Amino acid sequence: MSFFSSDHTFYKKLFAIALPVAGQNLINMGVSMMDTLMLGTLGEVALSASSIANQLFFMLMTVSFGLSGGANVMIAQYWGKGDTAQIRRITSVLLRTVIGAALLFTAAAFFRPQLVMKIFTNDAAVIEAGVKYLHITGAYYVFYAFSTTINFVLRSVGTVRIAMVTSVTTLVSNVFLNWVFIFGNLGCPAMGIEGAALATAISRLIEFAIMVYYVFFREDKIRMRFSDLISTGRGIYAQFTRNAVPVLCNEMIWTLGSSVITAIISHMGTEYTAAMSIASVVTQLASVMIWGVSSGAAAVIGNSIGAGRLEDVRREARSIMLISALLGLFSSAVILFLRGWVVDLYNITENTRLYAMQIMAVHSVVVFFEALDFNTMTGTLRGGGDTKFVLIVDVIFMWTVAIPLGFLTGNYLHLSIPVVYACLKCDELLKCMIAIPHALGKKWIKDVTVS
Repeated sequence: MSFFSSDHTFYKKLFAIALPVAGQNLINMGVSMMDTLMLGTLGEVALSASSIANQLFFMLMTVSFGLSGGANVMIAQYWGKGDTAQIRRITSVLLRTVIGAALLFTAAAFFRPQLVMKIFTNDAAVIEAGVKYLHITGAYYVFYAFSTTINFVLRSVGTVRIAMVTSVTTLVSNVFLNWVFIFGNLGCPAMGIEGAALATAISRLIEFAIMVYYVFFREDKIRMRFSDLISTGRGIYAQFTRNAVPVLCNEMIWTLGSSVITAIISHMGTEYTAAMSIASVVTQLASVMIWGVSSGAAAVIGNSIGAGRLEDVRREARSIMLISALLGLFSSAVILFLRGWVVDLYNITENTRLYAMQIMAVHSVVVFFEALDFNTMTGTLRGGGDTKFVLIVDVIFMWTVAIPLGFLTGNYLHLSIPVVYACLKCDELLKCMIAIPHALGKKWIKDVTVS
């Protein structure tokens, strides 16, 4: 019996999801990169303000990912069983929950923007610019929450092309509207950072409109209808809570940790914040295929468990680990290749340039372990229903090791940025040492559709 999966259908299904999702992520990174490039021409205050203000959106994104990821464990397994009626009920409960959360984030952006900014920086100029940005971007949070949630649901049943359509549309509209509003073209006044926020808000509204049209009038697998949105979901809430809450807690605690990491870097100085913003574009760009494989792994593993192919699942998990290791090496090479070119595109000081280059050099090593633990934990183990294990491992290493070390070296000992960043990312290696042996066993395989 083969140690790895020899089923060509498995690889076809995995990459049928992974490649379009990677393409979608690549396009989304293009949006982020164009935003930072255009705002970078306005100086480091605008760049830092947008980066910090977007931490609120990042938290909403994580809540959406957490709830959707937890629900998708169920959806993928129900799809393996062919039960679309149950999928519609789960989707209804999921949408109402995510949109409710989005309204809370909108309230924070509208009514407490200064508080949000002050969590991450004490720079008055950055706070002032960030408040203006939040007052506009908060308007699109609900639209984003709906679109992202539906994308996750469709991904679990193997439908990914619509996500590419919406991502391309968002990229084109965002770049064009940035050009119009930031710099004052086609008769519009130059709005600076507020123009970037307005361009993003309009682009998200267009994305939402496309997704609503597709899911209610064109999609033919799940067959959602407007009436499904008011369905009571009776009998689903307990199951939804049992599966979604660990993933939500995982994502929220991880997001809070990421925000603390941002705060640690931000309090080191504005140049460090700008360097992190630039470096994140390259590191995220290099990781798009890793995220794609993770999405494909969660869906395929869940489908296989739902269909009762339990022995195949273990071989599939081992194959995903091998693919992840190869992707980690590839991503490392991409970071080292692109970092110089990308940094040279920005209007920044020599110190900021040096810091960004150093951060990316460290991440070129980190990304290998990140690929292994991310695809193993959020792909294989979460798709297999072992969400509590993923939660525990993530929380322990981030909060008891990485963050304390990062705070000590960055804000107390004032060591160099490569040392601080390496400490903040050391949990990736530690998680690999625990997650991989666990995934090689079989205790993680759980049928979450069984009460």
